Parts: sequence; C-alpha cells; structure tokens
Amino acid sequence: FRMACNKIITHKMFDHIVLVIIFLNCITIAMERPRIEAYSVERIFLTLSNYIFTAIFVAEMTVKVAALGWLFGDKAYLRSSWNLLDGMLVMISAIDILVSLVSNSSPKILGMLRVLRLLRTLRPLRVISRAPGLKLVVETLMSSLKPIGNIVVICCAFFIIFGILGVQLFKGKFFACQGEDVRNVTNKSDCMMANYKWVRQQYNFDNLAQALMSLFVLASKDGWVDIMYDGLDAVGVDQQPQLNHNPWMLLYFISFLLIVSFFVLNMFVGVVVENFHKCRRSQEAEEAKRREEKRLKRMEKKRRSKEKEMAVSPLVVLSLPGGQWSPILVLESYFGSSPP
Repeated sequence: FRMACNKIITHKMFDHIVLVIIFLNCITIAMERPRIEAYSVERIFLTLSNYIFTAIFVAEMTVKVAALGWLFGDKAYLRSSWNLLDGMLVMISAIDILVSLVSNSSPKILGMLRVLRLLRTLRPLRVISRAPGLKLVVETLMSSLKPIGNIVVICCAFFIIFGILGVQLFKGKFFACQGEDVRNVTNKSDCMMANYKWVRQQYNFDNLAQALMSLFVLASKDGWVDIMYDGLDAVGVDQQPQLNHNPWMLLYFISFLLIVSFFVLNMFVGVVVENFHKCRRSQEAEEAKRREEKRLKRMEKKRRSKEKEMAVSPLVVLSLPGGQWSPILVLESYFGSSPP
C-alpha cells in the first residue's frame, strides 16, 4: 500500500491535478456572498463543493502521510514546512465542516467556532508549494527576515536620532497665522489681535511621536518638500514664519534623506535580492539532485531488466555440415555445462 501511495505522489500528473482542484476550489470560495438563500441551488452547490473539495484534500493528505510517513524519516510529512501548511489548512477545513454540522443543532454553543470559515480563504496558499516561482519568492522573504530585522534596528536608530534632533531644532516653530492678510503679522499675539487663526502644521516636530511621523513622510518622499520648506521658514516659538529664514536647516533634511531614505531603506532591497539569489541557487541544486536521483533510478531499472534478460539462456545458432543452421539452447547457467 505504501509503495502504491508513493507511486501516486511521485507521478508527474499528481501535482498538476492537485493544482487544478485548488484552482476550482478558489473559484467556489470566490462565489460566496452574504445574501445566499439557505436552501437555494447556489447554496446547495457551494456546500456540496466544499464537502467534495475537503474530502479530496483529506485523501491527498492521507496518501502523502502513507507514502512519506508521519514524523519519522528525512522525508516525513511533518518534516516539510509546506506540508505543515497544507495539513493545517486541510484540518481547518475538516473541522469547519464538523463545526458547521454541529452548530446547526446547537448554534448558541458552537456558533462562535464558525469563524473557522474565515480561514478557508487561506486555501489558495497551497498553490505556493506547487509553483516553483511562488515558492522561491516565499522562501526568499522568509530567509530575509533575520537580516531585515538587523536593518530595521539600524533604521529605527536613525529615525530616533533624527527625531530627537528635529524636536530640539523645530519644537513649537511649526505654527503659522492663517487669515486674509498676514503680511503685518509677526507673532502669535498679532495673529490673535487680528482675529486670525494660529494653526499648527499637520507635520511638525513638537514631540518625538510627531517628529517620527514627519520623518516617515520624509523617508517616503511623498510631500517631503512642504515639510522641508516649513523648517526653512521657521523663525521661533510663537513667531510667524518668514520665507527662507534659516536656509542652513536644509542640511538637516538633506542629511536625513541621504542617510535614511537613499541608503538605509535601499538596504532592504539589497538583502532581499541577495537572499533571492541564494534561494534560487539552493533550489537549482535541489532540482539537480532530484534529476540525478531520477536518472540513477532509471539506470538501476534498466540494469535490473538486463539482468533478468541475461538470466534466461539464449539460443546459440551453430553451423552444421551442408550449410544448415541449428539452434541449440545453452543451459550452462543452469547446469554448468552445455548439452552434448
């Protein structure tokens, strides 16, 4: 039975058939909508299709476990993280069906467990383990988590440093008077006497949290010019901004953009690209190893078939006087000598 299961999962059409089934299951999941009548044809079709697909996936999991083993062995089912993902999704689907059947009779007790249906949307993730391109991308992202974590620490350190420096430079200075004519307004008192509004800019450096938010906008390079000009125009606390009052503050914003936005953030891309090439080389090595194993198996199969052919003694054709030919069966392999 185990050999039969192993032949099934190693067949070249096995993964293709499973992919088609997953694709069809995704279509039925996408057909779900909130207002489907309980006993309509559509609801019955979707329910039955869910049962059928779950049964197929359970059967697939059973065949794999029977062929590979459950836990023990290098190729055991639970030794592969992709098999763990598949098995988890299959078990969730099976539990969802059981809970749905039970909750119909006692909705108050098990109604909360129907949230498992939300996890059915994860079924398309099973495609990843069967698509080499998607598998490579996911493995790249997973292997990049550790080096990316180190870069995140460095990035956070720069953000905090520039955030504290920004608070020291611009705290309370990102205010401006809004009114019809503010040419003669020089400070907050003049603004209030003219019945205008003393408004704080949306992105400012009044505290560390606001500074980090402003720096994040700067790093994204989306609207960073307005923040930079607000810094250049800042005069002082409760003072009306003046055009290019302090142009040297440009060094603060340019330094942050060069160090964080252009250098540190691009390190994320570098790490992902480097790990992508590593994972691709590893995947190519594994693929070459599998091809070599298949080639050796084919050669071993041919060798055994030739041994079986050699085990049967061939007919030897001898020439007789008069130009006649006579076949003689050689039995040396059985009796140790040829017949007289």
